Amino acid sequence: MTKTTLASVAMLALVATVARGQETARVAVAPDSKIWIEGTSNLHSWSCKATSLDANVEFDAAAAAQLAVAPPRALKRVTVKVPVKSLKCDHGGMDGNVYKALKANESPEISYILANFEVAAGEAKDNFNLKTVGTLTIAGKQQPLNMDVAATRLADGTVKATGVVTVKMTDFGIQPPTAIFGRLKTGNEVKVNFELNVGGKAIAAAVAP
Repeated sequence: MTKTTLASVAMLALVATVARGQETARVAVAPDSKIWIEGTSNLHSWSCKATSLDANVEFDAAAAAQLAVAPPRALKRVTVKVPVKSLKCDHGGMDGNVYKALKANESPEISYILANFEVAAGEAKDNFNLKTVGTLTIAGKQQPLNMDVAATRLADGTVKATGVVTVKMTDFGIQPPTAIFGRLKTGNEVKVNFELNVGGKAIAAAVAP
């Protein structure tokens, strides 16, 4: 082989190695993941649970292969989408009012994209906290959102992430919903709770050669 050919082969090998290091592995969250909203009103507290959600976690493929021995610094992005009409409230009469307030017909999804995070220093490899920054979209309006996330790696390799964040509906141009012909008036602040689980086998399959 000529020097030119050898140089070309070496360059192609380098490009392939760099490309492999930049590959992204996408893993869907486990079916037992859940998101729910808690709020208050002048009559009683209330909650709505998402009966359907579409959430994916994206990892750097090369780094994710080391999840068994290191904290998940391979995390690149988390995307969560919740159909508004999948929200079911503990007070049935509120469902329609919530859909109307969230403009379900015009903006049928609530979405959250986490694209910036920092792992707290000194954490154990199987228990760690993340300082995250993302974008929350409700009723067609986007707002930046800072949130603390606590994560634990279970014995089977599953990574469980939990958190809660307080959101003001008026920040998204939403008028807090009412019910019972206006007798029930909800508070402006709601708490969004989540528990997202990513299976160890799903991660391993996604990053396998």
